[in-house]
Amino acid sequence: MPAFTIPELPAESKALLEQVVPPPNQPPLLYLAMGANPRVLEGYARGPILGLHGLLHTGQLDPADRELVILRVTGRCGAEHEWGVHVAYFGKTSGLTPSQVAATVTNDAPEPGWTPHQGAIITIADAVADRRALTDEQDAQVRQQLTDAERVEFLAVASLYLGISALCQVLEIPAEPGAPTFPTGAG
Repeated sequence: MPAFTIPELPAESKALLEQVVPPPNQPPLLYLAMGANPRVLEGYARGPILGLHGLLHTGQLDPADRELVILRVTGRCGAEHEWGVHVAYFGKTSGLTPSQVAATVTNDAPEPGWTPHQGAIITIADAVADRRALTDEQDAQVRQQLTDAERVEFLAVASLYLGISALCQVLEIPAEPGAPTFPTGAG
């Protein structure tokens, strides 16, 4: 397979990237790849995730919980680029321990262990990553730990990151330079 190359970016994409990731910061490789099509990049940047009212900015989910669902979906789907970007940019503020972050990919028992609330989030993330319904037992576990509003938002965030994981896979986006990579033996 050919090595990943950054596409030629139209001026419109360059301007939008400067708004989303102001210099001197560098846009992630995924953003650069999407920049080949300014309309797709704009839809992503202004839309359901990064937009002012996007799911990363609603403030409805605890940041640690939001990052847990994102890390689990991207880890389970083998999207090392997106997983590493989230560990690098949000990992230190997420409240997740290094062992918990690694467990989002390896499925090892983390220290400290998952709380019942975190277990419900992982159950949702795994169902989305596997593209399957929850079992009756899993549904009961989730409903015991999460409100209906939280459940729907976790499903929405997980589903968006399933799509982002697919973009990373199909476009063969490598690990972001300087960002963490999957734990040894994972992915």
